[in-house]
Amino acid sequence: MSTSQKPVTSATLLATAAHLNFRATSRDRSGSTLGVLVNASGTQQYLVIASGGTEGTWALASELPVGLAPFLLYESAANVLRGGSLSEDGSISFHGALYTIESSFDGSTRAAKVSGSV
Repeated sequence: MSTSQKPVTSATLLATAAHLNFRATSRDRSGSTLGVLVNASGTQQYLVIASGGTEGTWALASELPVGLAPFLLYESAANVLRGGSLSEDGSISFHGALYTIESSFDGSTRAAKVSGSV
């Protein structure tokens, strides 16, 4: 059984992610690419859900905060985070469409994925 939530995304997160690179680390059950964000020196930046908002707030940390679990990112979610801009409604504008980043947990893997509309 998969569970999900839609944490808040901030303009600061998007600005920080814009300077990071995506590094593929694994694949999900259907073969989609999962990975992490890394800085220019190759150091992983952990994507976590911090407190704030009704379902939490997406945050990046250079060290894994105590008590928080890191999320892998689907490559599509990494692209939206790295290339998008925050819209007035809290969604992310990317290539003419609006997206949110939601979490998913399938019992073994925590991942951040894109959900969106045009």
